[in-house]
This record gives sequence, structure tokens and C-alpha cells, in this order.
Amino acid sequence: MNGFMNKLEAILDKYLTPVAEVLNNNIVISGIKDGMMSTLPATMIASVALILSSFPYLDQFCPPLSAAFKTFFGPINAATLGIIALYALLGTAYYYSEGRQVDKFYGITTAVICFLLVTPFEKATEVAVGEEKIATVISGVIDTGVLGAGGIFPALIVAILSISVFAWLDHKNLTIKLPDTVPPNVMKPFLAMVPMGATVLLFMGVRLLFQLTPYGTLSQCISTLITKPFLNLSNNIWVFMFLMFIAQVLWFFGLHGTNLILTPIWQPAALVAMAMNLEAYNSGLALPFLMTAAFRVYTNHCKLSEIVALCVLGKSQRAKAMKKTILVPAIFNIHEPFVFGLPAVMNPTIFIPWILSEPLQAGLAYFLMKITGAIPIYDVPWTTPPFIKQLIATNFNPWAVVITFATFAFGFLLWMPFIKMLDNQFLKEEAENQ
Repeated sequence: MNGFMNKLEAILDKYLTPVAEVLNNNIVISGIKDGMMSTLPATMIASVALILSSFPYLDQFCPPLSAAFKTFFGPINAATLGIIALYALLGTAYYYSEGRQVDKFYGITTAVICFLLVTPFEKATEVAVGEEKIATVISGVIDTGVLGAGGIFPALIVAILSISVFAWLDHKNLTIKLPDTVPPNVMKPFLAMVPMGATVLLFMGVRLLFQLTPYGTLSQCISTLITKPFLNLSNNIWVFMFLMFIAQVLWFFGLHGTNLILTPIWQPAALVAMAMNLEAYNSGLALPFLMTAAFRVYTNHCKLSEIVALCVLGKSQRAKAMKKTILVPAIFNIHEPFVFGLPAVMNPTIFIPWILSEPLQAGLAYFLMKITGAIPIYDVPWTTPPFIKQLIATNFNPWAVVITFATFAFGFLLWMPFIKMLDNQFLKEEAENQ
């Protein structure tokens, strides 16, 4: 077994670990990842407002209070989720400017100008004239649909491209030179003027070019060629299970698999899908996606299965001592005391359940979610205890409790023989040391 583990570790070190490190250290991926993470406060506020404005059964038990909640909390959605692409643009521009080592304020300003340049200031609509509806185009307005969840991918791409051009020009010192005696607060705007102006002109050309194409706008082109394929990929349970499997393998060797695999590869598209689901839910429409960032409420507590198994089945003094330090943190989704205290890292006895249990639990949760309709809509703080977390995420769908218990029980049963084997090893070691 040790020979196999050494060969596997050598393969990972040679092929997988360098790829994971490149993904984690790439400034484009880091900028997008951090930029999308910066939208979470707005998304959370929108989620709470949606829960309160459509609280389950409140309209039946107390209609006046339900109407008051809708009136008070309803407008929050338009100011948060309704312009979520703008927050993604600002966040990505900030972190990518930081990565490219340019002035963050002027990087953000450049990205906003370029995004607005490629955004059509008009909206197609219908106007009622008597009993007839006439199609018309209203000029001088920005379609809020461009600033909502559907505009996130265009915002991310424009932020990266515009700041890349701005940074390239800035690093080439293509700026207006001023004497060193000029105060920094006066000098900075002049230093940014040429790189920003050239970037703006370039994106003005991009706007004109896309007007000549069947897409009409850059946003429509990105939506067709990039957004839809990426969202379909993130909505695939097999892709998610495979990424979880790779993440667990990395975790086994002491690398943060979640941050190296799931967060940079799956999370950005999954956050966009969640925002689109929230928009659909707020409009009373069918949810377009099953797999979003909110789906992880069914997988965040998977490690609770093996932790409870160790606490219940462990008879060794080591297991009994660990029970005092691992169970309570695990309830709040803090698993490090178990992972590094057992240790689970580089422990060949639990290698098989470690890499297989969580992907299989995710697959079971997806299957049950699909047949029960208990689709998580909201992202809930990661330290929220199980059952409460899933109830809130699904807007208090009782099937969420069933799914959570079923995935926990499945993981518990899968881990049982391996926990017993591990505990027997502990008992043998304790007997030898007496």
C-alpha cells in the first residue's frame, strides 16, 4: 500500500500539482475568482431580502405583514442582484489591477468606461397603442438585464481585457511626463491619461466592429459563445463530482484542493448561475439551473459523516480524546481539527473513502434534489449548522432535511468499516505502548 501511495504522490507532484499551482497563482484567474467572491455580500443581502419578501406561508397566516415585507424588502433586490454584473466588474477590476501593479482607481475607471462603451444605451420594448402593441426601441437608457446576472461574463471579460491593455501601456511608460516637483495627487491623473485614453479608443473600435456582426454587441457575442457553454459545464453533476474527486486527492496530500480546484474552476460560473436562479425566483419563473454555487450547501458538511463515525465507533483512547476537539467545530463546518489531527493527510488506511465519499455524496444529493425539487436558491454562510443551512438555502423546503440526512447516512455507512479498521490500529498501538 505504501508503495502505491508513493507512486501516486510522485505522479501528482509531476503532473497535477504544477497545474494546480499555475491555476492558483495565475493573476487572471485570481482576479476573476477574487472579483466574484467580492460580490458575495451583495448576493447575501439579496438572498435575505428575497427570503423575507417571500417568507413561506406568511401570506396565508398574516397577509398584511406579508405585504409589508414585500413593500419594504422588495426594492433591495434591484439595488443588489439587479446590478450584480456591475459589482463583479468593480471587484474584478480592483483585484486584477492589483495583480497587474497599476493604480487601482484608474484601473477600475478604465474598466467601467470600457464596459459602458460596449453596452447598448437602448432597450427594445413594446408600446400599447389602443389595443395594438407596437415594437419600438427606447434610446438613452441602459437595459438593467445587461447589468444583472446575464451580464457577469461580459463584465469579467471586459475588466480583464481593458486593464490588460491599460497595464501594458502603463508599463511601457506611454504617459504624460511631468517634473518630479509636481505633487503625486496632481501627477497621477496625467500618468493615467494616455493609457486610459488609448484603451477607451480601442474599445470604441470594438463596439463599432460588433455592430457590423450578427451579434450586434460584444455582450450578446459573449453570452452566445462563452456564457452559455460555461454555465452548462457548471450545471453538470459529473463535472462537479470529478472536480471534487481531484480536490480530495490533493487534500489527501496536504494541499488545499478546494481552493486549488473547485474555487478557481467551478465557482465563478456557479456564482453566475446562482445569481440567474435568484433573478428567476424573484420574478416567479422556473429556475434555469440545478447546479449553482448554492448546491454546495449539500456538500459542505460531508466530512461530518466520518467525524461522527469516529466519535460513535471509536473505542481507542485516541479516538475518545479526539471526540472532544473535532465534533463541535465540525457542526460549524470547521474540519481542520479532524483533517490534521487524525491525521487524514497521507493516511493510507482511509485513502479510498477519503477520495470517493464526498463525490458520491454529492451525486446522491443531486439525484435526490432532482426528484424532490429541493433546489438550493441562496448561498448561506459556510459556518451555519447542517439542516438549518439547507432549510434556509431552499427557502424552507422540508425535503432539504431529508436530503441532508440521507447524504450524511450514506457517508456514515461508507466510512464505517474504514473507521473501525483505523480504530483497531489505534487500539493495537496503545496496547503495544502499555
